[in-house]
Amino acid sequence: MDIILTKIDRLSRLAETLAVLLIFGYCALMLIEVVARAQASSFSFTWEFSQYSMAAVFALASGPAIRAATHVRISLLAEALPNKGAKWLDMAANLIALIIVSLMILAMWTKVSTSFDRNILATSVTKSPLWVPQALVLWGIVQLWLDLLARLIRRWSNQTFEWRASDSDSEPIDV
Repeated sequence: MDIILTKIDRLSRLAETLAVLLIFGYCALMLIEVVARAQASSFSFTWEFSQYSMAAVFALASGPAIRAATHVRISLLAEALPNKGAKWLDMAANLIALIIVSLMILAMWTKVSTSFDRNILATSVTKSPLWVPQALVLWGIVQLWLDLLARLIRRWSNQTFEWRASDSDSEPIDV
């Protein structure tokens, strides 16, 4: 089981790295547009690709946020419960989240496969195939599902469940 959890952690780190690179790409696109507008011009592709990159960033970073305990979380009820009750509440919340994210994966898979099968292109000047940015979003949603699963497995087996040991020498976090 530890091998699977380590693989999920590494995939999560890869998704996180790609999200950071896409943020830099987004910034570069916006700077290009600012400079172009200062010259009384504009590039149509900058807005299109920056939108794709932001959608991918949100999706790709959601799983690593769960993994690193940086997601928004309301812990009022969990803090009021004893440790065992908080554990079961967290596991139930993870199960519900896995079901919801599974539905999101199914919907996004349908969208990506339809765009790919029908060769749907962006309506902009670039005529970009839409399945490419959609596939990045799908990867992010799948990564979220994997990170939720890893958290549930770790919670169930009484392991530290916010885990960054594969990233550095830092100690695991138990929140």
